Amino acid sequence: MSNYDDIMDQIRPVSDWRSHMSNADRAKQFSPFAALKGYEEALKLKQISYEKRIELTEYVQNILDRKLHILAKRLSEGQKINITVRYFVAKTKSKETNEPLGSYAEVTGNIEKITPVAQTLQVSGKTLFIGDVVDIQVPSSF
Repeated sequence: MSNYDDIMDQIRPVSDWRSHMSNADRAKQFSPFAALKGYEEALKLKQISYEKRIELTEYVQNILDRKLHILAKRLSEGQKINITVRYFVAKTKSKETNEPLGSYAEVTGNIEKITPVAQTLQVSGKTLFIGDVVDIQVPSSF
């Protein structure tokens, strides 16, 4: 004989003033609870795979330098040139080699300013460090 024999065969009590809660509604009351704050964000960061910065060859670097020089000259002449720039965005550093890891992004728009001293260029309001640029695509009439 068990301690619960007297209640085992009874039906579940039904309230006179509250309606029966559905399973979906019962689950909703626990959904906003997060036991570990920031856990979901940490998982998302772990899922993102970063890549190493591409080391440009001397040949590719010379081509980029020539393009920047021509763009600077055309800007000084007052020309508006629409370009696409591919650049590296650092997110973290490798634990093993301490090298920057990140992703590559592109911005397309009119080149507005090249600052040789600060090593920056500005495209459609976005300022980019020239050392992060890996490719500049210019119009075919360039």
